[in-house]
Amino acid sequence: MNKLTDTLKKPGNGKPTAEEKAILTVVSPVHNPDINIPEEKKPVIEVKKEMTLMEKILKVENLQLVVEKRAKLVQTRSELERFQVSSNDFNCTMRLNDSDGNVFTTSFTPGIKKVIDFLKTSFDASINDVENKITF
Repeated sequence: MNKLTDTLKKPGNGKPTAEEKAILTVVSPVHNPDINIPEEKKPVIEVKKEMTLMEKILKVENLQLVVEKRAKLVQTRSELERFQVSSNDFNCTMRLNDSDGNVFTTSFTPGIKKVIDFLKTSFDASINDVENKITF
């Protein structure tokens, strides 16, 4: 038997002796302020601050903007999905306009398909990013 089990059997006033206190200190160093515990081993207590009414209102308004942005992205993505490009050449035309008024027009079907596929992938990524911002 060890000293800890001996204390359970011996009669007394219920208070530990000096020797038993030393054993308890060694067994549980967390309760001893003289022993240094590395920071990474100390328990971390996170206190979550309660939001004020104004903070809650702003959060809801920001979420509404994010939800509206997601709806626009999903709508545009679905329009791209409905766009039909046939396998024969020159059945559709793509026209690009820049801010200077320059215009680029093409009927090259393989190029148009690649642009549509790229746009679909880009919209999917944007939708995913926006959905990740929707948190409470």
